[in-house]
Amino acid sequence: MSARPESAVWPENQRTVASFYEPLRQPLFRWFWVAAVFSMIALWVHDVANAWFMRDLTNADPFLVSLIQAATSLPVVFLSLPMGTVSDLWDRRHFLVAAQTWMLVMLVALWLVTVSGLMTPTLLIVLTAGLGIGKAMLLPGLSALIPQLISREQLHLGVGLHGMANNSARIIGPALAGGMLMVVGVAAVYAFNLLLVLISMLLLLTWRWRGNPSRRERGFVSEVGAGVAYCAGDRRYRTILARVILFFVAASSVHALLPVLVQQAGSFGMSWGMYGLGAVAGAVVFPLLSRIFNTHGQITFGILGHAVFLGCLVLAPNDLARMPVLLMLGVFWFQSMCATQVGLQTALPDAMRARGMGVFTMIAMACFGLGAPLWGAVAKATSPDQAILTATTLSLAALALTYRLRWPTAADAPG
Repeated sequence: MSARPESAVWPENQRTVASFYEPLRQPLFRWFWVAAVFSMIALWVHDVANAWFMRDLTNADPFLVSLIQAATSLPVVFLSLPMGTVSDLWDRRHFLVAAQTWMLVMLVALWLVTVSGLMTPTLLIVLTAGLGIGKAMLLPGLSALIPQLISREQLHLGVGLHGMANNSARIIGPALAGGMLMVVGVAAVYAFNLLLVLISMLLLLTWRWRGNPSRRERGFVSEVGAGVAYCAGDRRYRTILARVILFFVAASSVHALLPVLVQQAGSFGMSWGMYGLGAVAGAVVFPLLSRIFNTHGQITFGILGHAVFLGCLVLAPNDLARMPVLLMLGVFWFQSMCATQVGLQTALPDAMRARGMGVFTMIAMACFGLGAPLWGAVAKATSPDQAILTATTLSLAALALTYRLRWPTAADAPG
């Protein structure tokens, strides 16, 4: 293992920080980023519309509403690793186009069933899970492409911009979905989502890139096993997982219970919009914070701040008062996710990158997919406020237990 200066990947304790938007000057990264924005807007429009549709279908049953999050997450849990393996072994752009095609098929089915008046809670869960398969195809490949499109010195900026794309979508998607749900209904939202996915797919098809070289040396199952073995055997990777697993379980309470806490469709979209706006604000101040905190401090600061404002959700008396709390939750969510993504990109060699990101996505989505019905069940047995407070306690306890684990730095990167 060769040591590299910390500033090569993360500008830890640097006096100057490169322009946050510098990677967008590179045409390949710019095309990738725009396509990612449209893809992620589509995912957020879908998530908000489905959660609210399930609320209407079930008279706001908290457990059944939380199953939408589970249906979105669990396909990613089971498929992220094999999909990441495919992305490592074959051209990543072509595989992303295949993912978009699958999502188009699922969205057409969702729209047809809705306009025909045949939708039921069970069918909505099944079709949501079908779109979750497309998400499992999409996420590892998107993350793995970033280091191939920009220099190592700009990796932290590229990861930050990718996070900004997701969180800009978190603003735009819920706002669009919430407004359209009030004005034109859920079927029109699904039709609009079809258009977004189609635009993203066309952008990827017009993207000129030589692709990643094929690395298939063994059978597919052996390649999957090699990815698992690498992640299980790498100390840096295990440290990252140990510090964030219970944080993700706690954070899933927001996704699971916000549809129950919010009373109106417009406020629901605005709530996710404020959460996303906070994350975009987190992206803007991210280079400055990286000068203040080292890598260990970055993840600690993010998880601690998220837990504090998660607990503050129960103090808000109405939807309007909840907005600034969600804004700050978004800031600290971005901080935690960006620190995690840069740590993973630092720890993984390129030959294992999509598989490593696939394993991480699988575990993170397992936390969300299992955490969502857990918090839904707690809320049904007690109250949504009690469930949020329990999640806050879990997050703080996990932070205290794992604080002494050393977060990986660029000096630990594979040679």
